[in-house]
Amino acid sequence: MVAHRGGLVVERPELTVGIVRAVSRPDGLELELLARRPLDRRDAVQRQADIRAGVTGPPPAPRRLLPEYDEGLDLRVGWLDADGRAHWEYGSWSSSSGDHFEGVEGPSFRTLIRFPPMFDRVSVALAWPEIGFPETVLELPLPDRATVERETVSIWEAPLRVRHPRVALNHRDGTHPVETPAVEAGRIAAAPQVLSRGGEAVVVLTSLTAAGRYLYLGVCSIAEGEQGETAAAEAFPPGPEPARPGASIAVVTGQEAVWVPTFSGSAGGGDRSFRSEGEFVVARPDTDVLTLLVTWPSAGLAEVLVDVPLTTA
Repeated sequence: MVAHRGGLVVERPELTVGIVRAVSRPDGLELELLARRPLDRRDAVQRQADIRAGVTGPPPAPRRLLPEYDEGLDLRVGWLDADGRAHWEYGSWSSSSGDHFEGVEGPSFRTLIRFPPMFDRVSVALAWPEIGFPETVLELPLPDRATVERETVSIWEAPLRVRHPRVALNHRDGTHPVETPAVEAGRIAAAPQVLSRGGEAVVVLTSLTAAGRYLYLGVCSIAEGEQGETAAAEAFPPGPEPARPGASIAVVTGQEAVWVPTFSGSAGGGDRSFRSEGEFVVARPDTDVLTLLVTWPSAGLAEVLVDVPLTTA
């Protein structure tokens, strides 16, 4: 169940922080954050001059929640218990230099944190004293336990609302956007849902964020057993040729289906299993429904159409 609608929760000169995804389950709270530092507009000569002059940046922020011995190169994230004691969690970090696309303000740092089960509200602690960012506590409202338990369902049992194309579609390949949408400043526009399923394979829309004129989609593809073996073999072929692991999606408008290139992603597997996480950026449609064509041939999933209602209320 969506636990928070996303958007910027911290805006300071040293750092901005936004919620990309927040999902409540009976067994835990999943929080995905994206932090961005301001762009260093000094050229290489000026940076070297500042180093020689001993200009090292702002003084460190004081510590109250962090241990004195803690040292880090990025944002730390934790939660406060009823006594106000901080429990710092380790997330899965990724980073970006922030200078590859137009419109990006600076280096970004993205992390996925898994908290214990939490309901009604949570106090989230953020700290990065080395860059002068002070310890900050966010009070986030959460759904209650009864609602989370009622709304949570296994991806293998969740409702599947798909249809098959009635007419032949005109297919073409899409391109990456010319700018990177600020997903951390957007709003969650759709709840997680199953996009396709069959046998031991499933494709799930894990997040959909509206950021300006773009939609930012997170898609998870999972296959087990023989379907997992086949999907893994296609995703990791021998030789230097890159593969496109997991499901493919296209945006359908009228009779045109535009295949969306993966913006970023990862894939892995084990014994008779395969899982990939892909992110896609598409233009926001003129209507309040996004129609997707979803297929994963190597996992035995044929083309289906899915209508995803959009809202940012």
